[in-house]
Amino acid sequence: DPHPFHPPVIKRDEAFNIPLLEAADVCVKAEKGIYRLYIPDDTKRWVQVDYPVVDRNQFIDDYTLLSAMITDGPLKSFCYRRLQYLKSRFELHCLLNEVKEWAAIKSTPHRDFYNVRKVDTHIHAASSMNQKHLLRFMKKKMKTSGDMHVYKTKDGKLMTLKEVFDELKITAYDLSVDMLGVHADRNTFQRFDRFNAKYNPLGQSALR
Repeated sequence: DPHPFHPPVIKRDEAFNIPLLEAADVCVKAEKGIYRLYIPDDTKRWVQVDYPVVDRNQFIDDYTLLSAMITDGPLKSFCYRRLQYLKSRFELHCLLNEVKEWAAIKSTPHRDFYNVRKVDTHIHAASSMNQKHLLRFMKKKMKTSGDMHVYKTKDGKLMTLKEVFDELKITAYDLSVDMLGVHADRNTFQRFDRFNAKYNPLGQSALR
């Protein structure tokens, strides 16, 4: 047994053994808060289709089960102890293999935190680059496009990029990765307010 902790017994074993529905080439559209499914016909037009879904009683039953699991004391205790156990195993792994892993990392050319490509379907402009790329982009724009209007104040005044940074009393030379403060760390865990603040470079919403 890899660990001495065992999860509480769930009365409904079949709850996690339900077969998945078959894949279908459908398009999902929300109409007045109701999601409807459409498929393309021979003329490439989207036609509404009836697709087998979970009925209301099954949904309520599953929802009740999940709610009971969330509030179940023994299960919460198991999850906490299990996470602590995995954390301890990871720390032991670091103590035993950290030097070997660092040697393996250094032996791999052109690979570090900043040039490893990541596939993420949740795409928006505020997180389209890491802190190093953002710093390089900001310094370049301050030197080449300082006269471009980039910000509109509450009273309707347009400000150039240079004026924005002059107001903040910051130059391109002053900028650094640490000053940007956009890197999420352990202090953002379960603190969405701190996580959301990381989208404001230098802590200024005007630079978002």
